[in-house]
Amino acid sequence: MEQGSAGGDAELLRVEALGEPGQRRFRIVAVINGETYILWMEKQQVQALGMAVAQLIDHVSAAPDITGGTSGLVVVNEDTRNQFRVGRIEIAFDERVEQIVIVAHDIEQDAPDAPPTLAIRLSREQGRSMSEEAEELVARGRPICPMCGSPMDPGGHVCPQQNGHLPLTLDDEFI
Repeated sequence: MEQGSAGGDAELLRVEALGEPGQRRFRIVAVINGETYILWMEKQQVQALGMAVAQLIDHVSAAPDITGGTSGLVVVNEDTRNQFRVGRIEIAFDERVEQIVIVAHDIEQDAPDAPPTLAIRLSREQGRSMSEEAEELVARGRPICPMCGSPMDPGGHVCPQQNGHLPLTLDDEFI
């Protein structure tokens, strides 16, 4: 995506994972003023963003949600040129308009003085939905090893808590 800042109210915001667990790529798809933006992220970024938005919603005043996205059909352009890999993410709550603001920086242009690449404004309802989608996507991944906390592959897992070895069977013993 070209340098500069874009953004506005999210007509649509969804979290997606493409591929099979262990090989998935994560992204946030946002439609703002009819333009599609795709933010490529790491699984941990999606998880942390979802948790941070949920915590932010829990800590802001319980004023009524005065914004609500769009009620009409929103078209997503999968071929948009407005795509980038996220480096830094910031979130805030704008009390003046009662909206959550997610600011994303392109990893390629993430200097301390660089302007944000995209600022997405969303309602509490959209934030709750995004947070729940993120939690569900992360939970559908590979199971976590109870001993070391690393993801386990279907074919096995070399756990450092077991001294880096898989359990041996009688056929695997050395003679």
